[in-house]
Amino acid sequence: MSQNLIVIAFDTEDKAEEVLETMRSSEKHGFLNLEDSVVVKKDADGKVHSKNAMDKTTKEGIVAGGLLGMFLTAFFFGPVGWLGAALIGGAAGGGIGALMKKGVERDFIKDVSETIQPGTSALFLVVRSANADVAVAALRQYEGKILQSTLPEDAEETLERALRPKNPSA
Repeated sequence: MSQNLIVIAFDTEDKAEEVLETMRSSEKHGFLNLEDSVVVKKDADGKVHSKNAMDKTTKEGIVAGGLLGMFLTAFFFGPVGWLGAALIGGAAGGGIGALMKKGVERDFIKDVSETIQPGTSALFLVVRSANADVAVAALRQYEGKILQSTLPEDAEETLERALRPKNPSA
């Protein structure tokens, strides 16, 4: 299953987060499947703030690693070793989950954050699958500019049209 990266810039600091909430709502309704998302804001002073939600793979790795470590240690060290084993196993499992993750690279986020202007934001989406019509309809209410995309050319053009500034007098 192929994934697509889409990076969209917005004119205000809070718009990327607002759009992400819209995308999460579409995901809850089964119209979209996000692998990863990052919101980058550059405040009026030029300071960059980024927010990347912890993904399911890392969480699952922590839980599985913790349980596995707890059970294996119980055999070797008895009940006293359970807590330490759970902590160590959880940390190892989380690390494995993070390594398995195919999300947005930090260096790429840094590069984009250096290009956006103070008082603006950008949204990075790694989309596993989507109902294109629903996703475009959800994004049509916003105005933004695609900075980067791995979408097929026709899909990117459709998304660009949906994100263009709206002219209420037309």
